Amino acid sequence: MQRATRAIVAGSRVVASPYCSTPSTLLRELGDLSAVVPGLALSAGLLLGEMPFLDAVKTGSLRLMSWHMSGALRGLATRGIVDYLPLRASEVARHLSGRVDVALIRVSPPDAGGWCSLGPSASYTKALVATAGVVIAEVDTTMPRPVGEDARIRRSDIDFLVDSDTALATYPEAAASEVTDRIARTVVDFIPNGANVQLGIGAVPQSVASQLAVADVSDLRMIGLACDSMIGLMESGRLMPGESIRAAEILGTDMIFSVADGNPAIRLASSATIHNPLWLATQPRLISVCSALAVDLSGQVASESIEGKILAGVGGSADFFDGAGLSAGGLRIIAIPSTTNAGGSRITAEFGTGTAVTLPRHSVDVVVTEFGAATLSGLPIAERAVALAAVAAPQHRDALLAGTSSSLTSHAEGRGARAEGRRPLSKVKT
Repeated sequence: MQRATRAIVAGSRVVASPYCSTPSTLLRELGDLSAVVPGLALSAGLLLGEMPFLDAVKTGSLRLMSWHMSGALRGLATRGIVDYLPLRASEVARHLSGRVDVALIRVSPPDAGGWCSLGPSASYTKALVATAGVVIAEVDTTMPRPVGEDARIRRSDIDFLVDSDTALATYPEAAASEVTDRIARTVVDFIPNGANVQLGIGAVPQSVASQLAVADVSDLRMIGLACDSMIGLMESGRLMPGESIRAAEILGTDMIFSVADGNPAIRLASSATIHNPLWLATQPRLISVCSALAVDLSGQVASESIEGKILAGVGGSADFFDGAGLSAGGLRIIAIPSTTNAGGSRITAEFGTGTAVTLPRHSVDVVVTEFGAATLSGLPIAERAVALAAVAAPQHRDALLAGTSSSLTSHAEGRGARAEGRRPLSKVKT
């Protein structure tokens, strides 16, 4: 380890592999090293698992910048201790080019051919290795070996190998609820046979995967990520034969890691493909389903911050919505519970100061809550407001509608919104 860390010198710009391939052992060492090596700066996407290096971030000896905040980083970002970089997933590799002195990654032991698996994460690690001056890898013997050229690198690409003594990071799914299941059932109504389906991160997209496993639908392909809730979908026979999941990340637990290990049904590829709107545009019937923090009455979507509190990141939502908007038969859906845990409305008249607009109003086709679906495509601003208020929680509707014309209110269950249980006009089975 000491030989490897000597390559990290004062002022080094360090970037770590993300998600379930977070190199926790190396990050711990980086935190310790920052006490004696000045000017170290770490950048990464969503980091998971053990994070003792945050002690060094809090004291100021290690600077941290991220383009996707985990729960452990949110408070630090809001206080200005962690820097937030608004960055689309498709642009990460370009952002890294020429900006990385040291790459910290997690890999499997090399196989007989000299290949090391990058495990559950393929989004930007291979691009990171290609641009870094020095590559340090922690070797994890439990690392799965998913299929995909972007999910492996040559042993010769690595300058230093050290043994990992931390567990592979996992991302347990949130428990489904009556609310998430109601939202998911409505979303499923918009998904036709033969669709390419992209599901984001969170309880609602996970519930959509579970509901698809019992829905009257067939020949689906999943794009974006593979997660635990997709195991039942794979076993249900509702996915297309052969390669049925094309993902940049495997985000889950040992259950999906085991299924993905050497399984040609799940293929990993980098964000240069998976999040490329031009590639996504070639995938017919691309149904993109993303969660969000809030939606305003014009249809603008906030997925990063609320009133100055940085909670997540741009992620792949902008890329997927751009791609779905260009896809033949594509659809862009925001699926959210109508209220926050504290009871406030997620559908709001307008965003407050410090709330970033992640997705513009012209990029959203449908907003789904547990109270139904508001179809926004083709609606002018005033009618959008009525449509969105109709799927807000009942106790918030009057306040949301206070500024709208009474002549438009009659359209709430007509042109702009449909009550739960009605089948959408966009549902096409073949």
